[in-house]
Amino acid sequence: MNKHALPCKPNYTVKQILFVVLFCESLAVIAAITGAIALDLPPKTYFAEVNRGGLITWVSFLQLLIAAILSRNIFKIVKSVPQLKINKSGFFWLTISIGLFFLALDDLLGIHEQMDYWIHQLFQLKQTDLSDLIDDLIVGGYLILFIIYVAFQWQTIKVFQRSFIFFKLGFILTAGMVVLDIVSNNQLFISMVVDDIAIASVIQQWLEVIEDSAKIFAEGMFIVGVYKCWQIATTVSHE
Repeated sequence: MNKHALPCKPNYTVKQILFVVLFCESLAVIAAITGAIALDLPPKTYFAEVNRGGLITWVSFLQLLIAAILSRNIFKIVKSVPQLKINKSGFFWLTISIGLFFLALDDLLGIHEQMDYWIHQLFQLKQTDLSDLIDDLIVGGYLILFIIYVAFQWQTIKVFQRSFIFFKLGFILTAGMVVLDIVSNNQLFISMVVDDIAIASVIQQWLEVIEDSAKIFAEGMFIVGVYKCWQIATTVSHE
């Protein structure tokens, strides 16, 4: 194998990457919240979509893009490694890389929201609080499909087991994000426990902030997990 053809090696420890990721994410989230409050804007202002000034959405896009690039690096490494045990994971990492690129574009372009619109048009659904949850269910579907795919590839990726703790934390945060996304999408659920419309609106806004913050930190865990996998793949390729 020509080692010179491989992508650059991971030169930092997982602890260093974890610290940098968490520090940058915390800084971005705190800046978004305090910036909005300082300007007397709703706390969710900078967590909105890109076309509405959502700076945090750009952070999410960049994080998913980084994870996709790292996954692509792992694919390039493992497909060139003669050891069958790790070489078999090549297709998995190619799929993950493509999936993460798609999620990055989804974040930037709101693809799942367009899918929601098409479903409403196709089935001629009226826009209600209940039908408004379709785009959230689509995001939940992404997560379910990913878990099913990982389950089918379990034996193939067990070589990367030392990284699984970060992915588990990422999945927990992502599941929490999906639940919060459904609850905060509109006031359907909030109105069941709060009668005051003004209070319900404030609660909804803060739930949206917490939901998007959970997404940012979930992506951070995935970045650290993929980085650890990159380390493992690089180590094996030089054995």
